Amino acid sequence: MADQAIQQKIMTRQSKMEEIREFWENGLWKDITRFINPRRRDVSVESETNDKGRNLSKDVYDGTPLGALNTWSDGMQGFLVSNRWFKSQMSNPVLNKIDKVRQWLQAYDEKMYSAFDAGNFYAVLPQWFRDAGSVGTATLFTQEEVGTGRISHTSIHPREVFIAENMFGEVDTVHRKFMKTARAIVEQFGIENVSDAVKQNAETSPDKPHEIIHAVFPNDDIYYGKMTATNKPFRSIYMETKSGKQGEKGTNILRDSGFDVNPYAVWRFRKNSDEIYGRSPASDALTEVFGLNQMGKTLLEAGHRAVRPAHNIPVEMRGKVRLGPDGKNYYDKKDRVITQVSSNMQYPIGIDQQERLQRSMDDKFRVEFFRAFIGRQGEATATEIMAIKGEQAGLMIAQVDMLYIEGLRKVFGIVSDILDRMGAFLPETGMPPIPDEIIEAGGTINFLLTGPLAQAQRRVRELQPISDTLDVLAPIAAVLGQEVLDVIKKDEIGEFIAEAGSMPQQLINSKEERKVIREERAALAEQARQQQMLLEAGKVYPGTTKAPEAGSPAEAIGAAVG
Repeated sequence: MADQAIQQKIMTRQSKMEEIREFWENGLWKDITRFINPRRRDVSVESETNDKGRNLSKDVYDGTPLGALNTWSDGMQGFLVSNRWFKSQMSNPVLNKIDKVRQWLQAYDEKMYSAFDAGNFYAVLPQWFRDAGSVGTATLFTQEEVGTGRISHTSIHPREVFIAENMFGEVDTVHRKFMKTARAIVEQFGIENVSDAVKQNAETSPDKPHEIIHAVFPNDDIYYGKMTATNKPFRSIYMETKSGKQGEKGTNILRDSGFDVNPYAVWRFRKNSDEIYGRSPASDALTEVFGLNQMGKTLLEAGHRAVRPAHNIPVEMRGKVRLGPDGKNYYDKKDRVITQVSSNMQYPIGIDQQERLQRSMDDKFRVEFFRAFIGRQGEATATEIMAIKGEQAGLMIAQVDMLYIEGLRKVFGIVSDILDRMGAFLPETGMPPIPDEIIEAGGTINFLLTGPLAQAQRRVRELQPISDTLDVLAPIAAVLGQEVLDVIKKDEIGEFIAEAGSMPQQLINSKEERKVIREERAALAEQARQQQMLLEAGKVYPGTTKAPEAGSPAEAIGAAVG
């Protein structure tokens, strides 16, 4: 009875979620996938088809929107999530100043980087970014590959994803409705858990697809202290939606389990407060896209007419006209010749309007930033280019914040949770012991983005004020004395700049190391001072710079004073 109740609850909610999403499918998503991201053109439940490999861009007459989306998605990944793109820190800022904590976080980061590198994370990112830049709602599913030690990521087709929010506007419920072959279902869930229909098809038609719903939602029936797969903060249920032999109605639960962290990271590029699904640069640029597509079609026809114009032909020449290259048409009357039909079209005016729309659309996708100032290298210095890049990066702060909050931070948390369950952070795996300061103070691990775009933004928000202040103080100190600079905490400012620049912890000297370095520097300075005093004394009293004779009183005095 309990199984039937939860199955009915999931199916009822699925029906309601499909009803809510239908307006997006038949409205905004339909236009966006038709003209900007044709790969996702089968975005609605009704448009799903097994007829893969079709040309989905037959209605597109201007490729600029597709190019802008590609530039944006590739640029976001390349400037934000490539190479060393994050650095961990504790939520308690006091802990981040302790050297042992910093060193442990450095080791933690290495484990996280290894997990991302070993899996397919970077391979699926392009599609995830394309979904966010076009449809506006991008979903990444992360799970452990049992038996391999790797972590697998899947960019879910927007057609398959149905979401709901909690009271804070956060996505906490995800239904994924998708098709899976009978063979794959048996492999994933075991022959003992599938319906009779799947068992039969696994034998006779293993590649026949069956509809499955994966529902992940907050678990309202948690029994604290009970250690079971279903007693987790999030409940996870895989179920067949048609378990009858001939596809009749009926459901069958394939797996009932749970997660400590929701395995779906749903990133909405931009979201209105009264909407569930996201909006995107593509939705902002639809006016330009419609204009460009219509104009592209019109200019294509205009160009065709310009090189292949219509003609007025005397009736007696029907079937005898030669308009191809080197064609010859003979006539004996001057007024009975072939003439072109004038269309009075102004082709350059149409091109100017098209270029204006292209520039407006490129601005929606921030194409200029990602083109990395092509053509400016010969006009501006590297410093000036970085300054301009930083200013433009400031315009993208809102985009990066949503990616961080709804996307990358959730993926980071999911991967960290999987690694923790795998025991990857235990000392036996090479990790240093967790510092006592972390155990006593508690707190969570956050991370900073450290890619080129994040660095440029941080340069504007954090480092530029420091640089400007020092530029003002330096000439003043030259006039009034170095005491003016005593107001600045030199160690703290050095640490701040190093951390803001995402310098690895192993390249930063600890407080103890700095103390030793300064003591050695002071000792060398004192030794140099004493040597200089001896040299000066030698000039006044010749002979004082000679080495004392062995056993003499001078040798004894020199040994006593060091």
